[in-house]
Amino acid sequence: MDKVVRRSSSRRPPADGEACYFPRDLSRGAFGGDVFCLQHFLKRQGALNEAPSGYFGEKTEKAVEKWQSREGILPSNGILAWTSRTRYAKVNGLPQPRPGVAAGASTSDGKERTCIDVCSEHSGVQDCQTRCVRNDGERLHACREACQVTFSTACDRAYPASAPGGAKNYRDCLAHLTRSCHETCKEYTS
Repeated sequence: MDKVVRRSSSRRPPADGEACYFPRDLSRGAFGGDVFCLQHFLKRQGALNEAPSGYFGEKTEKAVEKWQSREGILPSNGILAWTSRTRYAKVNGLPQPRPGVAAGASTSDGKERTCIDVCSEHSGVQDCQTRCVRNDGERLHACREACQVTFSTACDRAYPASAPGGAKNYRDCLAHLTRSCHETCKEYTS
């Protein structure tokens, strides 16, 4: 079993792209906070030369392919699927993604889990996510993942691409994701 490395500097906000959570595969046409975070990571790695937008287009696909190739991930196809998501988590000291984990408060063996609810509100509409963990050491990561998903959903709802200035306003909203999620989840830092 792989050992998860905990960063001792968890009291500072992670750098953009340093603590991304990918609860889904990402490929061309996807959009959201997870894509925005991935783009920051790829930019820091020197694989992407454009400002993060939250939209997974051709340039992001090529950057993912470049990163996959450097990491020895096969196939290097520009799709952030299971193998790539797992590698990203391992390299960044994050919990490994777990497929098929139910969101309930207890596991099949009857052991209780801690569940964390995170809500974001933009323009009077609230979006919420819940993440459950088996041990208290994973609470920070559960909170950050839930925050990333709900914050980006709220940005998307408040600033749809079809609205005037939609893409720019969406990017500007997502630019606050890292700091906001750090503030939201700071009670779970070690």
